Amino acid sequence: MKRKTGFLHNIPVYCLVIIGMLTCSARVQGQDSRVFTSDVDHFWTAFDSVKTVNDTTRQIAFMQALYIDKATEGLRLFMKLRRFDAARLVTAINKYPKFWASIRENTLKIKPKIPAIEAHIREFKALYPDLRPAKLYFTITAVRAAGTVQDSLALIGTEIATGNKNTDVSEFPDKRLANFFQTQSTDNIIPVVVHEYVHTQQRSEAKILLGQALNEGACDFITELILKEPLMNSYLQYGRKNEKELKEAFKKEMLGEDFSNWLYNGSTTKTMGDLGYFMGYTICKSYYQQAKNKSQAIKDIITLNYGDQAAVVAFLEKSGYYDRM
Repeated sequence: MKRKTGFLHNIPVYCLVIIGMLTCSARVQGQDSRVFTSDVDHFWTAFDSVKTVNDTTRQIAFMQALYIDKATEGLRLFMKLRRFDAARLVTAINKYPKFWASIRENTLKIKPKIPAIEAHIREFKALYPDLRPAKLYFTITAVRAAGTVQDSLALIGTEIATGNKNTDVSEFPDKRLANFFQTQSTDNIIPVVVHEYVHTQQRSEAKILLGQALNEGACDFITELILKEPLMNSYLQYGRKNEKELKEAFKKEMLGEDFSNWLYNGSTTKTMGDLGYFMGYTICKSYYQQAKNKSQAIKDIITLNYGDQAAVVAFLEKSGYYDRM
């Protein structure tokens, strides 16, 4: 057999490995990527500079120049939606030094997970062929939010999304983060990210509790289908153990516009927060299980008009979750 003498065959193997790694890195952060982590890198560069001085004005200037001025479109949008800026970031850095010291390593574990995240996005496309392109941005938010979505952009507050039971939250006045982190693992960042990515495929905003619970629960249920394993969020575990009581309590309030007993209440509840996620997840699961056409059921769940009371009530009835309404 004739020996090949092309360009690549004259390069040592270790060089080929390096070229492959560089090519992969360029693809991950390049124009074709759907996942961006540069904001996290820029934040820690700014953070280190902020810590070198005590003057607040100079600290803010460092944060502005090294983080905000280099912001991705995702970070710029997140700042607008959650109302934080260089000054708020510096305040958070100075106020919670133990927290930042304990969370830094976790935030830097995201980049190696990008290939897995992109693989799950491809699996989502296989599961739901109508998937619209979206982008994921990992940012740092002055401890303002774990994540949010607007249109085709999913925004992750990495300092919250990667927290776990070992994260130091002793400087915070309430138990919101402590409760959130207690059953969370940094390794669970992929389910969090996929949940937010599913949100990018939803369009309508909910007006009543049932609609919003389905909006959030749908993302957990679709995430479970994509990952092919049960989710172990704390509210799901609690919900599974107390479903009978929750089912009756939710039925009494689900058509109202007050979300406070069921959603976004981790800092105020005495038991478990966000149990509306569990109720929406369980109803979506019931809808899927009884459907003969599973592909159509997935489409129905994702494209449901969550803001239309008649539509969400019809969805609930079709799910068979409650024997009679």
